Amino acid sequence: MSRILMTAAASALACAALLAGCDQSKAPAASAPVGASVPAPTPVRAAATATPEQAPEATVQLVPNPAIEQVRVLHVAKDGEEALASLKSMEGKYRWDGVDYLKTGVLAERLKALTGKHYETLLRNLETVGPLETQDNMLTVFGNRQRMGGEEAAGVVIDPARNGLRIWLLTDGKQIVFTDVDGADIQWPKDMQALIANQLPEG
Repeated sequence: MSRILMTAAASALACAALLAGCDQSKAPAASAPVGASVPAPTPVRAAATATPEQAPEATVQLVPNPAIEQVRVLHVAKDGEEALASLKSMEGKYRWDGVDYLKTGVLAERLKALTGKHYETLLRNLETVGPLETQDNMLTVFGNRQRMGGEEAAGVVIDPARNGLRIWLLTDGKQIVFTDVDGADIQWPKDMQALIANQLPEG
C-alpha cells in the first residue's frame, strides 16, 4: 500500500513540474515589457522577389524627359526618282541663288513628304540661312527665322550615301526631329550638334 502511495506522489510531482514548464514557456521575455505588442515578422522573401510590376506605385519615379519629338516616315524610292546625291551640284549655294532647292526639285519634294504640316514652318525657319555645304560627309543647311534666332530655327541634313534626310525643327518652344530612313540615325554634323546643344536646359 505504501508503495502505491509513493508512486502516486511521484506522478503528482512529475505533473506539477510539467505544468510549471508549460507556464514558463508562455511568459513574456525578460527584455520585453509585459503587455507590449510584438511586431509581425517582415516578409523578407516577398520583398526580395518582388518584380517592378508588383512594386508600390508611390516608389516609381519617372524622370522627366526633355525629349525631342521623333517623327520617322520611311521614304520608298520610285523607279527613275532622282536621288539626294544630285544635290552635290548645289553645294556652296544659298537657297536664294537661282533655284530655291528648299521649294523646288527633289529636296523640296522629300521635305514635304517627311514634314507634312510642318513644311511651311520649316521654310520660314530657314529664311536666314547659310549655304548648302558638306560637313562630315553630309550635306547640310541650317538657319533661323528672321529676327527670331534661338526661338524659331531649323536644320536639314542630307546623307547622300543612304539617300536619306534628317531634319531638326525648333518651333513654339519644342523640338522635332524628322527622319526618313530606317536603321541607325543619320549623324548630326558638328555645326548641327552645336546648334542643338544650345537648346539644352542649363544645369
